[in-house]
Amino acid sequence: MKTSDTSQCNILYLDSGSGIGGGQRSLLLLINRLDKSRFRPFVGCMSDSPLAAEVANTDAHVVPLSLPAAHNKLDRADRTRRFTFGDILDDFGHLQAIYQLHRVVKRHAIKLIHANSLSVALLGGIVARWHRIPIVMHKRYATSYGVLDRLCERLLHRVILVSEATRWDFAPSEKQTLIYNGVDLEAFQATEAEVETLRAELLAATVAALCPHANPISIGVVTRITPEKGIHFLVRAMAELRERAACQPCPSDMKLLIVGGPYFQKDMEYMAALQQEVADLGVADSVIFTGFLADTRVVTSLLDIVLVPSIIPEACPRTIIEAMAVGKPVIATPLGGSKELITPETGMLVPPEDASAIASAIATLAADRGRLTAMGKAARLRAEQLFSSEKNTVLTEAIYTELLKNVLHKSP
Repeated sequence: MKTSDTSQCNILYLDSGSGIGGGQRSLLLLINRLDKSRFRPFVGCMSDSPLAAEVANTDAHVVPLSLPAAHNKLDRADRTRRFTFGDILDDFGHLQAIYQLHRVVKRHAIKLIHANSLSVALLGGIVARWHRIPIVMHKRYATSYGVLDRLCERLLHRVILVSEATRWDFAPSEKQTLIYNGVDLEAFQATEAEVETLRAELLAATVAALCPHANPISIGVVTRITPEKGIHFLVRAMAELRERAACQPCPSDMKLLIVGGPYFQKDMEYMAALQQEVADLGVADSVIFTGFLADTRVVTSLLDIVLVPSIIPEACPRTIIEAMAVGKPVIATPLGGSKELITPETGMLVPPEDASAIASAIATLAADRGRLTAMGKAARLRAEQLFSSEKNTVLTEAIYTELLKNVLHKSP
């Protein structure tokens, strides 16, 4: 066992790590930005998870734990509420993790726990109480877990909100702090050469074959391929745009890039259904499935318009803040945190599950490249004001410092 540096505070970050989504990417960015002279990060997650593999590339320590996965977001009649008794049974079916956590906290002299989801916060909160150390949770969901939310709130010392849409109306305001997700604004930039190389790989062949004189508008969604992201409405919007442009000499001058891959079985089935719908609607020449691309900065920079057609509330979609970081306008649904991230100067909001509205918004922006440029500049400015990972890491560290001082003051 490595001896901890007594000048540092050991922090245990908890996440099941069953996939690499926006929450995990935000956590990795926080860990990388953390002031290592003051804080030493340990990451508790499943040892064979994608997150563990990513953490291994950082200077944080991976701690293998049997933690519960995130709750299903879609299989509910009411998509704004995600709690069922099955959820609580699943979560507390991992009670052995409490003993594992106890041993980890003791072995590594953990002084603070930072949970990256509700399910791990419930277990971590019990252990934090046991050891009389503070626990923070990043609240990365804008929907409701009912009694689980109320139970978790009692265990937590602080909740970091990633948008106003994630605020608990029943919790004390002093326990909740708003810190938007951050982007490394300097690193999350692509060179012109990188963009043109990717453009050639993804677009050049189809554009040359179908419309050699066109300068196509590239639109796209950059996300995990899963039903709640509403990607099927983009496919239908492309079909509607095709119908509207049927009288034009080059109907294929717009390309939809679907960037990402499936994680779970239901996602794989959804991917297959998307591909079939593309074929059935006759838009295969206008839709490109890129698969998973690890370096999203380049493909986001390639796009003229970024699309976020979610059909359930999302807390603070990283796709939006990354689009703004590279100066791209966004078309999104006004659910969850999206409606507070996007302004009329930086994008457009359209009703959820409405392919026609999406098509109209795309057509409006695509017809005015001057407006696209102006929106992109406004988006970058907004990112600098709100979404700097450097600034937001400092705000998070301030919470750690405050809570640790409070614990010291209460110690005998």
